[in-house]
Amino acid sequence: MDSGLIQNTLKSLCKVMWDNNVTNPITYVTQISYLLFLKMLEEMDHEQQEAGNGNHRSLFGKYKVGDEDLNFDPLRWSLLTANPDNEAMLRTLRDTLPQLARHPKLSQGARAIFRNASIVIPNGATLRRAVDIIAPISFLGMDADVKGDLFEYLASELGGQKKAAQFRTPRHLIRVITQMVNPRIGGTVCDPACGSGGFLIAAYEHILLANTSQEFINEKVSPDGTIRKIGIGDKLSRAQWNFLQTGAFYGFDGDQDILRMAAMNAMLHGFDQCPMVQRDSICGSEDKWDEIRFDYILENPPFSGSRGDAKRSLRIEKGDKYVLFLAHALRSLRPGGIAGIIFPNGILFGDTGSHITVKERLLRKFDLQAVVILPKGMFEPYTPNPTCFFIFRNTGKPTKDVWFFKVDGDGSSLSKARKFGPHYRNDFPDLLRMWPKRKIEEGRAWLVPAKKIIDNGYNMTLSGLGLIEAETIEHPEPEEILASVAAKEKRILQLIQEMQELLEKKGEG
Repeated sequence: MDSGLIQNTLKSLCKVMWDNNVTNPITYVTQISYLLFLKMLEEMDHEQQEAGNGNHRSLFGKYKVGDEDLNFDPLRWSLLTANPDNEAMLRTLRDTLPQLARHPKLSQGARAIFRNASIVIPNGATLRRAVDIIAPISFLGMDADVKGDLFEYLASELGGQKKAAQFRTPRHLIRVITQMVNPRIGGTVCDPACGSGGFLIAAYEHILLANTSQEFINEKVSPDGTIRKIGIGDKLSRAQWNFLQTGAFYGFDGDQDILRMAAMNAMLHGFDQCPMVQRDSICGSEDKWDEIRFDYILENPPFSGSRGDAKRSLRIEKGDKYVLFLAHALRSLRPGGIAGIIFPNGILFGDTGSHITVKERLLRKFDLQAVVILPKGMFEPYTPNPTCFFIFRNTGKPTKDVWFFKVDGDGSSLSKARKFGPHYRNDFPDLLRMWPKRKIEEGRAWLVPAKKIIDNGYNMTLSGLGLIEAETIEHPEPEEILASVAAKEKRILQLIQEMQELLEKKGEG
């Protein structure tokens, strides 16, 4: 099954949920994820059984957990869906699914998927329609890239909510940042606001590719039209594989529903035994995870909102969330470690006390290696906010020079439609080519002394540093603005009238 068929299948599943009043995107995506996961569990069970290595013990069957005997056989996909009584099938699912959070053979990441799980599918008929759609899918027949497409489509469904802008990051941008940070085997990778786990997946695939023999590297065309290389990690030792699958990656998120998405994504890619923890990385009480330092930090923190209860170890009492996440990275990056973090452009010109404090700390104690200015529309259709990203290393010494690069195109239309093609400008290949030697180019790439940034009051905008002319923004005439507002208000009144008429007809019926 290719990505197109998978997308159509998932669209059908989402429609089934929507048609039966499960309309909250996070809710119906979670319900679909549970069903897909159960299908995967049985397929994985069959695969391991057929391997015949003598060490396999099925995930299904009876297990003793403490003083309690739990039977997971009713969740076997083939057994569950064979029940002709739709309501009985639904009751079994509701009663037994949450018990997977206690399964002694499931990894920490897999158990996290089912922690506090609940089935809100309204009736057996809806469940039957959903399982009939899923039945033809064979997960074992998919490669990791197609599985990633499956999960990314599910994650994109969450984009219907404004909240989703904090975790839905373009995959091609994630890969560019990961290549620049260059995580290597043996190092720990953390995303303290992991969302659906995109950065962790990219780091995992990057490490595999770096440890793959040339004859085992496959090439695929990405949605953005670029060639993507896929590796299998055949050069990794057994000890390295074990570390990669159990101790290399750390994902934190405060939302349990979103964390389930990350845990399932990790399961799809094979490193679900790494910690996926529900926690607030920047605010509230300190916990054991605040004491750990990481070799690599990759993240896209929330763009909006501020907090006044920052953790004491961040050494900032309050500030915008993205400022606090930068302070978190400065605290959590191990000496010699490297971070790649996406920010709204407010980080460049922000002059509040918290902005100045973290930027001063960044330039005086770390090596800010790159500031990459991204084009407007990079995060469409989720948010129009202009963005950038930083690459920096924990050296314990002041930054000398900062490499600035201005991206004008990412290979897409940079519109809400987000169409990709070779006819769209794409500066990412040149960014990656020029990055290692910090090449400069007039109007595009500059090497700026850190002293100039400090003397400029820590303003890091290209215009503020005199690298480009300030953009002039042309606003519509007042008459145009008023006409637009009036037209929208008229349409709102029309919709209200239509809704009132529908309610009146319903009352008459």
